[in-house]
Amino acid sequence: MNLYSHNTTPRASVKLIRPMLIFMLLLTVFGFSSTFAAEQLRVGIAKRNITPSSDVKNWVTGKPYRVIKDSIFVRSLVLKDSLNNTSVIISWDLVDASESATEEIRKKISEFAKIPMKNILVNATHNHSAPWSPVYNQGFRGRENETWWTTRHIENINSDPHFAAWKKDLINKTLEATKEAMKSVQPASIWVGRVDASEFMNNRRPRAAKWGIEESNTPDGYNYKHKDWNPKVLMGAATFGPMDRAMSLVSFRSKDGKNIATIFHLAIHAVAIYPYSDDISGDWPSAAAAQMNKKLGGESIFLQGAAGDINPWRRGPDAVKEMAAGLVVLAGLAYRYSAKISISPLQTFQRKVSLPTSDRGKGRTGLEAIEAEVQLITLGPLAIVALPGEPLTSLADEIRKNSPFPQTLVLGYSNGNGVHYVCLPDEKPHGGYEVEEGTSGAPMAGLELVEFANQMLKEARADMNIKN
Repeated sequence: MNLYSHNTTPRASVKLIRPMLIFMLLLTVFGFSSTFAAEQLRVGIAKRNITPSSDVKNWVTGKPYRVIKDSIFVRSLVLKDSLNNTSVIISWDLVDASESATEEIRKKISEFAKIPMKNILVNATHNHSAPWSPVYNQGFRGRENETWWTTRHIENINSDPHFAAWKKDLINKTLEATKEAMKSVQPASIWVGRVDASEFMNNRRPRAAKWGIEESNTPDGYNYKHKDWNPKVLMGAATFGPMDRAMSLVSFRSKDGKNIATIFHLAIHAVAIYPYSDDISGDWPSAAAAQMNKKLGGESIFLQGAAGDINPWRRGPDAVKEMAAGLVVLAGLAYRYSAKISISPLQTFQRKVSLPTSDRGKGRTGLEAIEAEVQLITLGPLAIVALPGEPLTSLADEIRKNSPFPQTLVLGYSNGNGVHYVCLPDEKPHGGYEVEEGTSGAPMAGLELVEFANQMLKEARADMNIKN
């Protein structure tokens, strides 16, 4: 091939070609060329069955489960960029991801993969038809080692022989899934789609009228167990609480367009089958994941959002099937109309914030403040914000509203229990379980968590601009 044009002397051409070659070399080395954009990210995913023995005690009843309706799983998603930055996202079909359990699995994965512990995110689906995550070491929450929900019915669950065996199995299976995911990494592009899934959710904290009601025809005991229950209708001239109606779908696709892995994210309690059944089950998130695998290909992983005040629209075994089927239809639409997003180096951040405790929290923990972790994973315009405990909808809304990342997913139930239920101060006047006995935090705890997360997002965006 002749590198010289007819109108350029060889000497002049050499001067032009040399900087061009250097520029092309830099593009290749640092991955800034759009031609190599798809090569900047590699993705792997795997899962393992973590169903405990049916002799393990149900934290709701205090009695052995006895029946396994369907299996529960751990799913591990590995993200790796061209600079060898690696993040691992773990999803457990459990009620929570405690500080102790998070620390334990992070140690194991960090030791194996030679990555910082801060690069590992542990999210629970908040599945009530499965155990709480075990306590491996004390001292994370003052004198509250086991959650007060568990100790109401079971004392020293961690010393139960059936539970103790499962404790080991949970960590071993999670590590196995992560090892397999790391071995399976392959180049991928990222696509994001969203769809309205509000038909499958309702805010369980309606806003009652503060004055002006002379008479109400609300039946006694009107809730999801009542024969006339209809979450689409509010009683007593109340108004609806806020909801994040979106289901976000993040799909990782191979060079030939096949789906490798799918994150589906929405904020709804995993309590469709609970409390109508005392059996072990993965509830609607696991059922939906299984059907999405068939619909989209690859492996699906559910990341639970800020679901502290959001329930499924209906409850019971039939609701699980209907919800899973409906979400898969919606996922197909979101997948079909997804947009491919740009890729930049993977960033992970982890920081601790001291959240002030309420009087109840002080009594439970003996602490004036609880050290709560906020974690952030960014990849191009995508940011995953992982919060501890059970954040309510408006808290996540406030984070998204101020985020400099246009694709921001806010998770709850991640890397610890924090102050359990946590919300913005304006939820306090509405009363109810979530802001009364459900929380261990002072009214300002939620606001401090939001401000802390927003600051991390701003710094991460600034850091990305500097690196790029």
